[in-house]
Order: sequence, then C-alpha cells, then structure tokens
Amino acid sequence: MQTVIALTKPLAQQASWQAALEAKGYQVVNAPLIQTEHLPETAEQRAVWLDLDLFAGVVVVSPTAAAQLLNALDQYWPQPPLGVHWVCNGSGTAQALLAGGLTPVLYPTLGNRAEDVLALAELQEVQGQRWLIVAGEGGRDVTQPGLQARGAQVTRLSVYRRAPLTLAPAVLASLQQPQVIVQISSQVALDSLTSQASLVTKQHTALLLSSPRLVTLAEQAGWERRVIAPGASLEATLQALNSLQETTS
Repeated sequence: MQTVIALTKPLAQQASWQAALEAKGYQVVNAPLIQTEHLPETAEQRAVWLDLDLFAGVVVVSPTAAAQLLNALDQYWPQPPLGVHWVCNGSGTAQALLAGGLTPVLYPTLGNRAEDVLALAELQEVQGQRWLIVAGEGGRDVTQPGLQARGAQVTRLSVYRRAPLTLAPAVLASLQQPQVIVQISSQVALDSLTSQASLVTKQHTALLLSSPRLVTLAEQAGWERRVIAPGASLEATLQALNSLQETTS
C-alpha cells in the first residue's frame, strides 16, 4: 500500500515539497494547518529597516521572513547595504534571499535549527555588535538569547504571525487511513491538528516531527505514533522517511 504524506505547511510553500515526495513514490495530501498573516509595519520597524547598514548581521528564520525583509529592502534601499552578514537556517530561506540579490548568504550545512545557526563561525565573536533577527510572532526563541550571551546587541522584528486553520472534514477523515504520515514542523501546527483530531486519528496516524521538543509535546498530547526528523527542511524530511522505510522493510 502506498504511503500517504500529509503536508501541513501553508499552501504557498508546498509545491516543491509535493513534487519531491511524489518523485519518491509517496502520495501527497495537502492538509495545511496554519496560515501566515503579514503584520503591518510600525514606525519602530521602519526605523530598523532604515538602519540596516548599522547591523553586523541579519538572521532570517523562514522564507516568509525573507519575503518581508526583501520587501523592506526594495522600499528603502536601492542597493542592499554592504558589510552585513545575511544569515538563515536552511537552503530554502537561503534561496529566497539569493533570488532577492543578497549575497553571500550563510547557513548551516548540517542541521537547520537555531543551535546550528549559532554554531556558524561568523556568529562566534559578536561582542558589541548589533544583530537583527527577522521572524514571526512567538515560536521558539534561541538565537536572540544565544547572541546576547555572547555580548551582541540584538533587535528582533516580528513581521508575521501564524494562525491555525481548520481542516475540511474530508481531509481530516483521510488522515485516519493506514499508512498516513503527517508532517509537523511547528507547535502551532501540532496544536491545530490535536484540537481537531479524534482518538482514532491519534492512534492510527503517524506524526513526522522536526525536533525532540515537538516529539515531547506530541507525546503529551496523546499521539501514539511519532517519528523524528533531523530538522524541518525537505532534505531532513526525506532522510527521516528513508530511514523509516529501511526500518519497516
């Protein structure tokens, strides 16, 4: 029986994932559990955008954050400021920044978590430097305290928020089929699914989770079948699925 992968990312981010998973022989169901909402720009944010050249580095946490940064650069900077380290947590966000004309872009070659970003050489000797983090509201904040502990002055801009989505009844029912794996890469998505799931769904559906923290939260929420991926990227997801296939074959 063909394994079904339910993608819970916003629809705009799913096309490349769906193509890669289908090329590996998986059936893909689109089950977006979250939507992103851009936050209106404040006077304080505008002041930060205008001062971008004063920052030693900018850490961009997602493709959505990258889009907001690039919009600000288009509005306020005819050319990107020089001498700024453009840093992100994975290849997907890096591609968005490079397509927007920012170069070079630094990101970990192994892993895509905040801890991996903090391990980059350019983020070690930052005492007295100004750093900017472009992110969404809430979420797990490791980069800011990590840089502050090294003596950096850190500003965080929240440029979007994530809100839960309700799944259509037919999509939710499809998650109860055998051989279904639901990809989860944020607590917002996990909470959204948990609030909608029946006991049957929790017993029969496997969650593919992108961090040990999410595994713990899923266990506490009553999800019985849990698989951990080494990160939230497409590459990490494929790696976890390959390992799962080898284990069950």
